[in-house]
Amino acid sequence: MNVGDVVKRVRAAIDELMVNDSGFLSNSDEANLRDVIVDKIGYGLNWVLENAPSELLDIDSLSELTPTELTHFQIGDDGVGRLQLPDDLLRIVEARLSSWFRAPEIVSAQSEVYLMQQNRYTRGTWDRPVSVLTHQGTTRQLEMYSAKTADDTLQLLIVRKPTAIYNTDTQDSASVGVPIRLEPAFVYHVAGLTMLAFREDIASSLLELSEKYLGRS
Repeated sequence: MNVGDVVKRVRAAIDELMVNDSGFLSNSDEANLRDVIVDKIGYGLNWVLENAPSELLDIDSLSELTPTELTHFQIGDDGVGRLQLPDDLLRIVEARLSSWFRAPEIVSAQSEVYLMQQNRYTRGTWDRPVSVLTHQGTTRQLEMYSAKTADDTLQLLIVRKPTAIYNTDTQDSASVGVPIRLEPAFVYHVAGLTMLAFREDIASSLLELSEKYLGRS
């Protein structure tokens, strides 16, 4: 998709709900509509990439760590793998150590599961692994309980924050990297964010449609 496609499809999505409503938009609103839509593109793209089921992502959305980023991974004397996460990380899709049979769901540092990791008798093991997202000051860290050996390697698949910066001067031809299977959810989410500036009742309906396209409602 490009910016021009997004603007057209978002306007069409808004029209779907507004077609029988009087006073669609005032003249001044109409003049500002494109600017508002374009302003919301980055937010909408972040949202769908972060919340979509992993099977709806495409290969271009996924990334591995660079060699420099991998130097931040260590396995401690306690067998716990620790990784300082890159600043541009939007989402972890899969994280596992090479000895693990599966990649467990990542839990929060506020969870009871994390409390269990503080005891060596209840913490995760290589055959019952646990991964926890924690914060060390302003830095995010992934803790992986636990490695089978100190030679375990890290296998990590992530989604990075899109690098494109969108503004009201963006040309219609500018590319927007939306996975094709996420386009409907993306369009309705941008439409919902756009209508928050004009009509909150319409915005709620559009955002709900976006959730449905992701299978979240």
